[in-house]
Amino acid sequence: MTTLLKTQAPKKVPGRIGQLVQFPLQRIHIEITNVCNFDCTFCPKQEMTRKYEYMEFDNVCRIIDEIADYNMAEKITFHIMGEPFMHPRFFDILDYSAQRGVKTGVTTNGTYLNEEIAAKLEKVTVSQMNISLQTPDEESFKTRKARRMEFDEYKRKILEFMGACLKQAEPPKIKMHFLNTTIQSDVPGEDWSLGTMKVINNTNELRKTFAYWAEELHKIYPPKSETARAEIFAKIGKLSAFKWNVVEVLPNVFFETYLLDTWGNAFVGGEKVVPSTIGYCSALTDHFAIQCNGNLSYCCKDFDGKTTAGNVFETPIVDILNSEPIIDAIEGFKNFKVKHPYCQKCLGGSTWWKSVGNQIGSIVIWKFLKPLFYKKN
Repeated sequence: MTTLLKTQAPKKVPGRIGQLVQFPLQRIHIEITNVCNFDCTFCPKQEMTRKYEYMEFDNVCRIIDEIADYNMAEKITFHIMGEPFMHPRFFDILDYSAQRGVKTGVTTNGTYLNEEIAAKLEKVTVSQMNISLQTPDEESFKTRKARRMEFDEYKRKILEFMGACLKQAEPPKIKMHFLNTTIQSDVPGEDWSLGTMKVINNTNELRKTFAYWAEELHKIYPPKSETARAEIFAKIGKLSAFKWNVVEVLPNVFFETYLLDTWGNAFVGGEKVVPSTIGYCSALTDHFAIQCNGNLSYCCKDFDGKTTAGNVFETPIVDILNSEPIIDAIEGFKNFKVKHPYCQKCLGGSTWWKSVGNQIGSIVIWKFLKPLFYKKN
């Protein structure tokens, strides 16, 4: 069992950032590696200019220490780019987080999962597992460009892991993510590197896919009753592909759809983007990201570090958060003004009309609707 390290009561986050933002944040992303064993066509891995590397264990621990000392976040999640299970000391990192009393979430593509991994994760008390299943059948799995892995093996490993977790006394919360291409798949001029992506492409496909994977999970861990089972499939039967969906298919096991997007217009091309002048983003007020090279960036969508405000290996996190660029960005978003050039591109669009729509949509969704979803759903 993990033993908590002795620690003092959390300190208050100092400076202007402590006045502008309510701590703890929802999450802090720590990218312990940007190396991945997949080359997914819907991921901006090929657009990334950063070198591939792994964060040193001691550096990860120092970051966790500062987060714990100031109670900066409800949890840390090991995700931006890369596959965290490829880090040679990943379980040591998880164990250290547990010792410091910091809750952890793991986002994985699922290739390393199995019964043994489930047992190890139980020992280091991971609170949430996000499995980026994304491509739920053999045909769509081809877009992952997996090396030496077929879809049947991929499916088997995930189900084996899920079955082992569900038998634990206190299993982690598990979210299985499915890619929804309903909106993007038929947009001319926005095809992806291997052509138009089509995974879950309409409501019927969404319901069919969720029902199939729910059936597979129920084979290894049946619901408590036929009534409970019927309620699950009734919920699936009411889903629509044109919205965000989260469905609980077993206790603490959720299926969630993710709309295919352009990763901050990374796939559109800089010369085609009409930048935003107004808008809103919850970056820096509910999360920020630390990349494996130590650079602190505004959000987890910034895969290439374009919003880097400082390096946590050289400067304390609280000092970077109190730096002028970050304070300006937060105050700007509070007034629906987009200050940073990369944020202007991210919230922009490939045409003037799309840019206006994205700017207005960002305010409606991220400022007014997101708090409702986060607290109640």
